[in-house]
Amino acid sequence: MNRTNDTSALLSSVNTLYKHHVNWHEAVTCAIEIELRDYAKLLQFLTEYKLGKNYYRIDLLIVKKLSGQVIPKNIACIFKTYNLVECKGIHSSLTVNAYYKTIGYAGLLIDQLNNTHPEQYTSLDISLTFLTFHYPRKLINHLTEERQLIVEKTSEGIYHISIEIFDVQIIVTNKLPPEENLYLRCLTNNLTDTDLANRLVNDYARHCDRDIYIKYLNQLITANLKTEGGSLMVCEGLLNLFGTSSEEIIAKAKKESADYYQPRIDELSASIAQLSSQNNYLKELLKQHNISFE
Repeated sequence: MNRTNDTSALLSSVNTLYKHHVNWHEAVTCAIEIELRDYAKLLQFLTEYKLGKNYYRIDLLIVKKLSGQVIPKNIACIFKTYNLVECKGIHSSLTVNAYYKTIGYAGLLIDQLNNTHPEQYTSLDISLTFLTFHYPRKLINHLTEERQLIVEKTSEGIYHISIEIFDVQIIVTNKLPPEENLYLRCLTNNLTDTDLANRLVNDYARHCDRDIYIKYLNQLITANLKTEGGSLMVCEGLLNLFGTSSEEIIAKAKKESADYYQPRIDELSASIAQLSSQNNYLKELLKQHNISFE
């Protein structure tokens, strides 16, 4: 009954994993805020918004400060007073379950608002945005065929769902027009389009002192790190963003990933230490009673 080798191997695997982890949720939420930068004074961005005393969290809640103010941006045309954004990672799919889970979160948000605000909110004050890297074919088929809802393509990469209890849209990032949604469109782990990369470089250069842009670029660079022939290769356009060595870029890009996983590794290490202590105690107890541990 040897746990030492197993736990060491587990720690090694986790350490290897976190070094290359890409926090797609952070990248997406940063990209959305950047895309809506022209309307920053009208909006409030709340990431990982907690619903009451529950463990439920909304990836991004965007509050429109003036409820009647229209936001003339393709990704924000349906915005109400409170706007929930559910982000899927690049390796995840927007499933039927994820869709209804977020519908439930919207209901919980209404209940929370009505318990803390004098005015009464309804579904008319809420919008839902699902942001995904892949077209959710199974979900769309479910909504149109089983529920008889209308899914309409309102613009490139954006699909509006009619007759739902809330105003709902699905945004597919790789279908968005780059001239209007540069930061969302560039979110990929295979950024090889030099025109997009150069446009990103030029825009980033004007905002490189802002934390949200740095966080976005760190995640994007981490996502585009590739190991080929034993050396790390990064899109040349991304290298030019910082005008520095690849080693320095890689260190910056990985810092966010390390910050994401390190608390989990520390927690796992503490659990392993406790397990090891319990294991030693059991061995000693069995030894006192002449019982073999093997």
